[in-house]
Amino acid sequence: MNEEVRYALRDLGERMPAARLASDPWLVGRRQRRRAARRTGVVAVVAVLVGVLGLFAVLRGSGAGTMPAAAGEGVPARISLPWMWQATVEQDPPGPASVLFGGGGFGLRGIDFVDHEGKIAVVGRGGDYRMLLYGGHESTAGEGVQLSPDGRYVAHNPGDDWLTVTDLTDASDRAYSGPPDSDCCASPIAWSRDGGTLVVLDSTVESLDDRYRRIWESGSSVYGQPVTLSRLTLVDLGTGTTRVLLDGLGDWESLRTASLAAFSPDGMRIAATVGNRLSLLDRDGRTLWSRDLGPRRKLAGHGAFTADGSRIAVTDLEGCLLDCDTAALAARTWTVTWLDAATGQDVTGPTLAPVQGQALRALGWRLGTDLVAVRYEAGGGMIEGAGWNDTGYWESGRVQLIALRPDGTTEVLVDPPDEVWSLDVARDLLEAGAFGAPATEPRPFPARPLILLVAVPPALLVAVVVGVLLLWRRHRRWLRMIRSTPPMTDPPWPA
Repeated sequence: MNEEVRYALRDLGERMPAARLASDPWLVGRRQRRRAARRTGVVAVVAVLVGVLGLFAVLRGSGAGTMPAAAGEGVPARISLPWMWQATVEQDPPGPASVLFGGGGFGLRGIDFVDHEGKIAVVGRGGDYRMLLYGGHESTAGEGVQLSPDGRYVAHNPGDDWLTVTDLTDASDRAYSGPPDSDCCASPIAWSRDGGTLVVLDSTVESLDDRYRRIWESGSSVYGQPVTLSRLTLVDLGTGTTRVLLDGLGDWESLRTASLAAFSPDGMRIAATVGNRLSLLDRDGRTLWSRDLGPRRKLAGHGAFTADGSRIAVTDLEGCLLDCDTAALAARTWTVTWLDAATGQDVTGPTLAPVQGQALRALGWRLGTDLVAVRYEAGGGMIEGAGWNDTGYWESGRVQLIALRPDGTTEVLVDPPDEVWSLDVARDLLEAGAFGAPATEPRPFPARPLILLVAVPPALLVAVVVGVLLLWRRHRRWLRMIRSTPPMTDPPWPA
């Protein structure tokens, strides 16, 4: 640098105003770093909020149900467990269903105090999985929650009304009122084949005076609170009218719900059970015949009438009957035998293979020849006298959907995961033999708001961890820069 340039630079520097520095430059630097950290935090929070708003957008379903199934659709060859936050029927109706199922695990029961919702999964004919929720009350598909023959409606009791029927195409509910002396609630037992009427398990409460009188007459010395006395009631779903068909079924808690009633194919007659006695009734409740089956023979289920209505299937139990442990329940064997629908007398019929398991419940007839039934595995030992029900929520283990062929062979139609403890199938698909349809996996969206409790906390944790790492890296870079900066020296030009 020559002397003239050096002189010009020094003159220019002397004319420039002095730099205004803060009294504490290090404090200013710290403030700048804090502002940068706050900006990073704000960016992270905004990113999380954008993600949450996106979740809210997908939480909402389309609100329109899938239209009825096209030709070729049927009961899927495989069902899977739903997501814990699976969308409800109300959020996004699935349209007519092929299958209902319930059970345990996160997807079908949830967690106490967080998602204990009494769940039943609905598989639409388009493959969508949706949920029916019952506010913490464990429900059983095929009995307490039952699918209509065409798969469009579900009869159930949500706890607010005597009986509710939900339309799966638009999620609308229709509530029904029971007889004037009805106590609280009704539980669906059997649909007529045309879907127009329903047999339900209804109840009244026995007064203490009546109970003391009954105890006195029977010579029993057991006293206590009133019990819930059950009966079978016929509901016309079109008009809402009800008719008590059969009274005196006894305490609700003592009933075997799988063998209570079955409609004949024409819907004009009903086979009904009281204790060990099976009766055939008309729609006015008149008894056409009645006979005692004994403790080991049971009405096979709501699909017990053969396709032509000439015979009624009953199941004969071989094995443990009372006070059984789990191994004894698992070793039970059920053999299907036949009654003449016109007289109630034993008759011959197809020889079907015996079925081993805790219980067997008939759903109907595939192509008029194969008995389709749910087989229940043992879920826990029986406590004698405790109102044990071998197809109940707490008593049953995993289930299978099977077909018993007249040639003596058995076919497994649906083999669900171990967490599935109850199952129901649309009767129109069953009778048409529409099994083995392509299976679909449950999709996580649309979702219930529960996903915010499940997904957002981990997302926030990830955001915090990433933010801390970014700040730590920024701090390390700043330290390296400070340590690598040489100390300030006098300017290279003469003073």
